[in-house]
Amino acid sequence: MAGSNQLKQYIAFGIDDEIYAVDVLFVESIERMARITRVPHSPYEVLGVINLRGDVIPVMSARRMLGYEEKPPSDATRVAIVRQDEYRVGMIVDRVTEILNVPQDRVQWGVEALDEKRKVAFSGLINLGDKPVMIMDIPRTLELLLN
Repeated sequence: MAGSNQLKQYIAFGIDDEIYAVDVLFVESIERMARITRVPHSPYEVLGVINLRGDVIPVMSARRMLGYEEKPPSDATRVAIVRQDEYRVGMIVDRVTEILNVPQDRVQWGVEALDEKRKVAFSGLINLGDKPVMIMDIPRTLELLLN
């Protein structure tokens, strides 16, 4: 029987002073920033494509998705390659902070937040005490961006 203290892993990433999380099962890899080839007429959140070991991967800006102003990449900037079904997309984040091992009773589900200005969906909130961490709903977010 699975208890409410069963651990689930999340990749935590930072945008400015805020921390967000993605279920580790949706993250294929974390890559250093690569040269982005712009794609004409792409949505505002999509910066272009990168070549990742021979595969062309569309990349989107988490800053733009979350409504932050754009800023130049730093040495800490990373591309999280996320996958849902046949979709494989790079998500540019300011920094990857850690892997969180969270007991499921510390997660508030049903915090379904969706702001029309932002092209992102959230499914829950991790209560870490000092700062809440929003869990990005990758399937719904990709659906919003790609449809």
